[in-house]
Amino acid sequence: MWQEGVLDIHAISTGRGECFFYIFPDGTTMMVDAGDLYNYKKSGTTDAPTKPSETAIPWQTQAAYVKYFMPSGHNALDYFLATHYHIDHIGYFGGGRSMHTPGEYYLAGITGIYERVKFNKLIDQSHPDYTEGDSESATYNLRKFIEYNTVNSGLQVERFTVGSNSQIVPLYNASACPGFEVFGVAGNGLAWNGSAVVDSGVTTENGMSCAFLLKYGKFDFFSSGDMNVQSICRTVANGIGRNIEAMKAHHHMYNEASYDIESDVYEPKVVVTQSFYERTDQPNQSIIQNHAGTQDMFFTGIPSTLVSQYPAIYGLCKNTEGHVVIRVWPGGDQFYVYVLDDTDYAYRVNAIHGPYLCD
Repeated sequence: MWQEGVLDIHAISTGRGECFFYIFPDGTTMMVDAGDLYNYKKSGTTDAPTKPSETAIPWQTQAAYVKYFMPSGHNALDYFLATHYHIDHIGYFGGGRSMHTPGEYYLAGITGIYERVKFNKLIDQSHPDYTEGDSESATYNLRKFIEYNTVNSGLQVERFTVGSNSQIVPLYNASACPGFEVFGVAGNGLAWNGSAVVDSGVTTENGMSCAFLLKYGKFDFFSSGDMNVQSICRTVANGIGRNIEAMKAHHHMYNEASYDIESDVYEPKVVVTQSFYERTDQPNQSIIQNHAGTQDMFFTGIPSTLVSQYPAIYGLCKNTEGHVVIRVWPGGDQFYVYVLDDTDYAYRVNAIHGPYLCD
């Protein structure tokens, strides 16, 4: 369990959406995305197994995980960051979802999490200027949730700030977090180029994902949602301009060209990836083959059918299933990676990797 001075980064495995949970060294908590593809069928693909069971509802699995690992005495998340508005990041609300009747929104992904684990502040890509299709869109459901809870439960909502380290900060004991910051490097088409915030010209939903660099002492962690457009990836990589210790692979390790751009600069020791279908391009097999020799690759859920079919490729990975936890030691000089069992709610440790020394 978490202790003061430790930074924990959890990649929660449900098989049906992307979700990360952070515990800062002072106990401040943040969830990034709550993808929830319950009852969603993508044409032409086979789903990865739902964890911990086929009947599990992803947002409920995510909420149970957070409540289990939440620091003692904390009952709510301090921050929730929605990187962008696709359903594998904020939740699909079709297929028999329950409705929050007073608020007229469905419980799925983010909105479901809030039923069981409140969060004090929601930060997203574009608040308050939402672009949505109709009442069937995930963004519409999110907006209905925001409209109700800002009035009735005190929820705060902000647009993600690019070029700032003052939006997401330790809230309880800054002295326990020497050298800690969360710096916004991209969001809603804006990007930090190392000296200024610039308009990248990117307009695709994935490309406008919120991205940040988390720093704790010598440890750096990069997260960028599904930011997969080469031009903005290059701007951000050049702006950061140095090697880092670990990162979350953008867009489920899909876009090879963008991944190469980032890897050339960051040269991460550890990469964590979440994916949800039986596909050879999410994660991209070529990326695994080209980079696994210099990066330790961890995956929350590659279907066993693929692992059996391509043992030479997936054998290069450190794991292919389970919750993945990066634990950074106090001060940020070294870290370990834990793989936890995702077949029930006991969270047994299946493997420990490290120590990795921070440069």
